[in-house]
Amino acid sequence: MNIAYLDPPYSRYFTQLCRKLNTSTGGRTVALLSCPAYRLYARGDRSIVWQPGVSSVRHVLPEPFTRAAWASHDERFAEAFSHAVEWFKERFREEATDVCLLFSDARPFSTAAAIAAAHVGVVCLYFERGAFRLRTASLSTQGLNARFDLRLAARAGGMLGLPDAAIPARRREEPWLRARFALFMLLNELSCRWTPQRRPMQHKTYHFFNYVRIALRQFQSEHPELLPAHGELAVDEVKGTVLLPLQLQTDSQFVMYSPFRHNQELLDFIVPRVCKSLPGARVLVKKHPMDVRHYQLPAGAQFVGGNLSNYYHDAALMVCLNSGAGFEAAVQGKPVLCFADSFYTGHLPVVRTSKANFVADLLAAARRGDDPVSGAQLRAAVLRSYQAPGDVWAYTDDDLDASTGIVLQHIAAARALNGGASDSASA
Repeated sequence: MNIAYLDPPYSRYFTQLCRKLNTSTGGRTVALLSCPAYRLYARGDRSIVWQPGVSSVRHVLPEPFTRAAWASHDERFAEAFSHAVEWFKERFREEATDVCLLFSDARPFSTAAAIAAAHVGVVCLYFERGAFRLRTASLSTQGLNARFDLRLAARAGGMLGLPDAAIPARRREEPWLRARFALFMLLNELSCRWTPQRRPMQHKTYHFFNYVRIALRQFQSEHPELLPAHGELAVDEVKGTVLLPLQLQTDSQFVMYSPFRHNQELLDFIVPRVCKSLPGARVLVKKHPMDVRHYQLPAGAQFVGGNLSNYYHDAALMVCLNSGAGFEAAVQGKPVLCFADSFYTGHLPVVRTSKANFVADLLAAARRGDDPVSGAQLRAAVLRSYQAPGDVWAYTDDDLDASTGIVLQHIAAARALNGGASDSASA
């Protein structure tokens, strides 16, 4: 099976996984990179770096990627994107590629590869950090997060994935992960300065001080004892409350799918309606650990710190956009209302709501109460259809061995859903 992989997940995960796959199936691996800086993560593999150019063929950016932060109506972006699509077509044909591994499906380089892959019959398998951070990786041929449909995955035969009882223990991060990323940022910036035409195909601008600030926030979230006390609520204070985790406004899931322009608008919509519909209820608001913005809380809401799981048992329900915290609450059986799709929506105890239906859905969820059985079923379905052992930043050799089999399950399922396309893998 000939494998191509795109810009790696700032780790050696793809390199190591592809070696396992080559051992299992034969074939060869090539890294297709948007920038020379990614060679830092592809050492040991043959790599080809995209060189910007002009294409006579124009490709339209698919919905909903037109809302992505990196999307632009600028002619330079249209040229770079279209050229990248044609470049991928040529590379896939030249390399006789069977499967392409991508980290994230919400990047311009990934989107260009997906369009090219559909033209030449290459299976795309997308990876992301897992639903259980530092324990699992998410993977799917459908796409990730809002683009993954658990019901469609359930119809694919042969998917065993991870058994429900086998969530791995927390893994240690890959050695030198952060130091290597700092070097990558420097190399990426130098490359983009040398060849400015590369910038349109980069999904973000890597501002060093922003990452210093994020690192400090992450350190604080991992060491809550160093933070001022938020006033942990007693059990009787939590009873009947509604949990509201905020997401980063710059995250692709918010930018591309939120019906709200920003978190303040979300707060101003949800809190008054909860307080009016559920008399006596309060809304406990938890900021994302890396969110440095300040928000005005409407009457009836208060900020809480620590881990939201401390409140799952006694709260009435959770409301969110499509946060991972929603999944954590749902697998505990807690009613969850989501304003956007995610990998766990479409399965009880989660309800996909809207601005128009929010109050009715809120009242129904409050009446329905907890459903631990459905929560356990949701957890098992996500593990089976959407997870592999070992986070892409934190994994063991045994994780990669197990993930090799799971990757092959996803590829076989995708081919079956696409009409039983013949397996062109090398033996």
